[in-house]
Parts: sequence; C-alpha cells; structure tokens
Amino acid sequence: MRIKFVLLLTCLLQPTLAWSQDAGDADDVRQGHRLASELCSTCHVATPDQATLPIRHPPAPPFATILKRKDFTAEWLTNFLKTTHRGLDEPNGMPNPDLADFQIKQIAAYLMSVHQQ
Repeated sequence: MRIKFVLLLTCLLQPTLAWSQDAGDADDVRQGHRLASELCSTCHVATPDQATLPIRHPPAPPFATILKRKDFTAEWLTNFLKTTHRGLDEPNGMPNPDLADFQIKQIAAYLMSVHQQ
C-alpha cells in the first residue's frame, strides 16, 4: 500500500516539477534577452529590439551570424564567454565580459531559444 501511495504521489508531482523547470527556463530566456540588450549590444547587434546600435566600428558579428556557426551549442557559448579573447596575439579580440555563471546561463538560454526558432 505504501508503494502505491509513493507512486501516486510521484505521478501527481511530476507535472509540477516539469512546470517549475519550464518557468525557470523561461525566466532565464527573459533575463538573457535583457542582458544581451544591455551588455552585448555595445559591440554586437544582439537583439532585434535593442535600443541602440553598437558603438564599436565595425561592429562585432551580429548574434544572428554567430547562431549560424556549425559548432554553435550552449556548451560552446558558455566556454567562449568564460575565456578571454583579447591579448597580445589578438588585440582586437573580444574582451572577457566578466559575467557570473548564472548570467552566462541566462545569455545561453536566450541564444538557444532564438537558435531553435
């Protein structure tokens, strides 16, 4: 009897757990869109609705172009954002944006949502 109760409880809670995960993902996408609009748009055309054009001339690659890379994945983007790309060997490379892990996750969620459309 106890096993049946546990199974029933598991079945009833499963949709709630899935819903809370979806809600978290949707919030990450929203926050990632906000971060891209505020931070990344300084150099990139990051979102279709960003308020200003990039100040960098020429601008860095638009996110739409980055999304077309054959090796584009959430893991690739996470690694890319965690490493510094500017140095003596590449003085015009992207500076390290010094994002927290949760911010990188949010930007990756936003870009993956756009990539899947």
